[in-house]
Amino acid sequence: MLFFMVILLLPTLSEIIPVFPVIESAENREMKSFPEISYAKLDSFPQGFDDYYSDNFIVRDHLLRLNGKIKFQWFYIPPHQGKAFMGRQGWMYAVKDEMDIYLGNNIFTEDTLQRFVDILKYRNHILDSLHCKYYFVIVPIKTTIYPEYLPLSKIKSNQRTLTDQIVTELGKYSNINLIDLRGEMIDQKGANRLYYKTDNHWNEFGGYVAYRIIMEYLNRDFPDLNPIDISEFDIVTSEVEGKMLTNLMGIIGEVSEIDISLVPKFEKEASEGEESNYPVPGYFPYKDSYERVYLTNNSEQPKLLMIHDSFGSTLIPFLSEHFSKSVFIFDGWQHAFNEEIVLNEKPDIYIQLVVESLLPNIPKNAEKP
Repeated sequence: MLFFMVILLLPTLSEIIPVFPVIESAENREMKSFPEISYAKLDSFPQGFDDYYSDNFIVRDHLLRLNGKIKFQWFYIPPHQGKAFMGRQGWMYAVKDEMDIYLGNNIFTEDTLQRFVDILKYRNHILDSLHCKYYFVIVPIKTTIYPEYLPLSKIKSNQRTLTDQIVTELGKYSNINLIDLRGEMIDQKGANRLYYKTDNHWNEFGGYVAYRIIMEYLNRDFPDLNPIDISEFDIVTSEVEGKMLTNLMGIIGEVSEIDISLVPKFEKEASEGEESNYPVPGYFPYKDSYERVYLTNNSEQPKLLMIHDSFGSTLIPFLSEHFSKSVFIFDGWQHAFNEEIVLNEKPDIYIQLVVESLLPNIPKNAEKP
């Protein structure tokens, strides 16, 4: 009985006498704030306070981590399910959008496919009129490159995917420079792991492989652009805490993995330049990542504008070395054309870097066909 009473009083006592160390919450949401006290809202105050206290009592995060340890260590079950799932040999996969791509659940209708093509043709036409080369780069999702570690229940048959549909259609237009990274990245995944086990993104080595493929395509039109050879980097491995997918499943502090990064042996030429302060969309949470500008001393090299999602961030240190000025816009997963930025920057090369799972955003968010 006494032990039970201590358990009930522990949260309150801990607020007076700090027994437990403060740990950072791993929940990807905003905690409830203290409700407003007013005569007009007295009826809703008890529920509001209950929600606030449930989110903020002092040992809450400790209990959540204990729950996670018990479920994961004893039963190999993630505490939170629905946003990510466990694969084999320590691999984890995201659910949202990515499995729809992998399973072929979101094939375009003929009308949407035509709109997608018309949007790219329009962008290509505008850029061509500005004497700028347009490259449309498709980034593979993790499941495309490493399906072999999926649970057996989720491994698909060979049905067609949205990416297959788009690549086939764009292949009919020789004036659209399509760079489909999937095949070459699959061919090169043997030497070093290209993606994180506990995140849905590629690691630095995977980013380098993608950068090299892109540069080899650019070299066909710009012969002076040659990729930096892998021998110019030290490949460094280190043990790190589990990344985003562990947080989504509530597996906190239980999993680590080997990170693979590249350290240049050479002195980098590109330096970060002054931003133009293009307006950041209000919904975009990573304000400092929206616009990145790099400059080199080689004024003879072309100018680059790249519109990208989170996969593009890993490419920035590699690509920025090759251009007199390079501007990178993380446009909040919209993958819009950003015509005002194009007209202001007047680039020689425009790269649209889109991960497979965000391809539907192009017809969804385009300003005009």
